[in-house]
Amino acid sequence: MDKLRYVGISSSPRHANTEILVKKVLEAAKAETEARGYEAETVLVSLAGKKIQPCINCDGCIRKLSYCILKDDWLEVVSNIIDPVPNGLVLGSPVYFFSVNSAMRAFMERCTSLVKGIWHPEFPHPVPDWSRTAAGAVTVGYDRNGGQEMALSNML
Repeated sequence: MDKLRYVGISSSPRHANTEILVKKVLEAAKAETEARGYEAETVLVSLAGKKIQPCINCDGCIRKLSYCILKDDWLEVVSNIIDPVPNGLVLGSPVYFFSVNSAMRAFMERCTSLVKGIWHPEFPHPVPDWSRTAAGAVTVGYDRNGGQEMALSNML
């Protein structure tokens, strides 16, 4: 078996609590994998300082037959979960107004261009096969009624 690969994406604008939590999840996944006798690698991706615009539903990806055509850091970030597809993925977001923050929301919206091949057979990029990828999400909120459940639901 090849090395198992786990990717964590933190949308915190700072390298603080959400990123720390995502790192801990990755460390735990790696430790559990290695305790079972397998090799593991982890990749932490921070959206802090990255420019990721929201999807504007322009259908440019369809017209140009490419991943999202907006020019920013999205493709660099998303490449971590499409080539190669990871064995595990964790998304982490701070809770803003009972939901994920705008960076995570924009990142997730743009991921729609990854699955255009489902509806448009001429789309040249195959839909990533995440059927064997374990995934989860973590949130950091202010208090027990801070909206963490809604933010988790958004990411899942």
